[in-house]
Amino acid sequence: MSAEKRIRLVLPDLDGKIFSLEKELGKGPIIFDFWATWCKPCIKGLPKLQEIGEQYREKGVRVITINIDGPRNLSKIRPFLQRYGLKLPVLLDETNEVMKQFQLIAVPSTLIISSTGELVFKHQGYRPGDEKKLREKLDELLGADASGREGGEGG
Repeated sequence: MSAEKRIRLVLPDLDGKIFSLEKELGKGPIIFDFWATWCKPCIKGLPKLQEIGEQYREKGVRVITINIDGPRNLSKIRPFLQRYGLKLPVLLDETNEVMKQFQLIAVPSTLIISSTGELVFKHQGYRPGDEKKLREKLDELLGADASGREGGEGG
């Protein structure tokens, strides 16, 4: 488990700009969601993640997606985002290296990394209602980070 304590995550975004988790630590929890354009459950789950991102934005939570389509399908990503009205940031795990680092075997897969860089939530797959577990974990995490703010919504 101690390997999960220190996470190295450095990936390019759609414009080639490099994202480094290490530089983002201390700004609040980050939800990472691994997905692919061909993944039907991803199509259902990504809009829910976008809602969660909007709901928790003021509390410092960010949602960042990680696409695993690979270089051959890079041209499909932007049209996919437009088609489903998604405005989430996209990083590219073209070799699935980061996915392997977290021992993920399916998409969608969702992680929460705390503001200190610790993996605090890991879930593979998507079924309607899974977002409730994610909200519960965020509320728990944010309660530990800043217990002065309201605790979140019931459902």
